[in-house]
Amino acid sequence: GTFAISIPEAPYRCPPGPYERACQVANYLKQHNPKGKVLILDANQDVTSKGGLFKKVWAEQYAGIIEYRPKHNVVGVDAKTKTLKLEVADDVKADVLNVLPQMSAGEIAIKTGLANSNGRWVNVNFLNFESTAQKDIHVLGDSIQIAPTMPKSGHMANQHAKVAAAAIVAELSGLEVNPAPVVTNTCYSFVNTRDVVHVASVHQYDAEKKTFLPVKGAGGLSPGPTALEGVYAWGWAHNIWADSLG
Repeated sequence: GTFAISIPEAPYRCPPGPYERACQVANYLKQHNPKGKVLILDANQDVTSKGGLFKKVWAEQYAGIIEYRPKHNVVGVDAKTKTLKLEVADDVKADVLNVLPQMSAGEIAIKTGLANSNGRWVNVNFLNFESTAQKDIHVLGDSIQIAPTMPKSGHMANQHAKVAAAAIVAELSGLEVNPAPVVTNTCYSFVNTRDVVHVASVHQYDAEKKTFLPVKGAGGLSPGPTALEGVYAWGWAHNIWADSLG
């Protein structure tokens, strides 16, 4: 059978997510249905996150199972026949379809006029994450128009919340808002049931450009997947869940 994943044009939530999902499905097929195939139809020019790492894993662990097709934009779905209609390529039929639609801020942000960036995302003041369309409304996470190279991840949303909360407390207390907040991001991806790769980055507010910019030399990328990073990934997950959800 064929499992087809379609990925919309960036930006979208958690860029590595669909590629990680492809790995997990391919890992299952490798063990239970080695003739199966995972087809990744990506509207983007190339893999948008950890490209070198994912491609290496696909070649070494899932050769003949995962097929990656860049610049394949899905414009329609026929659920009855399980067919994906593409903008320029021929239709694709598969046994299982995993279709990611083009993403945007939530309906409430669009209907209330907060989504003032191409009608899809919310522009904010990055010092306190206040909407530029409406005073005293603070917007976090996936719904905002992100800063340069800033990912739409759960870890980053957690960081947005901390900057916003600190700024709101400062404003209510008559104190100065932190003029140079710093946020970090870590994103782990399982490439099978045990081995993991990660990417990490640090971003600091730039007063002149009024946005967050990546800090040069900070963060990093895995040299390759390891079981030790799998241990780190579970530790990170439990910590971020506790920190965000209590």
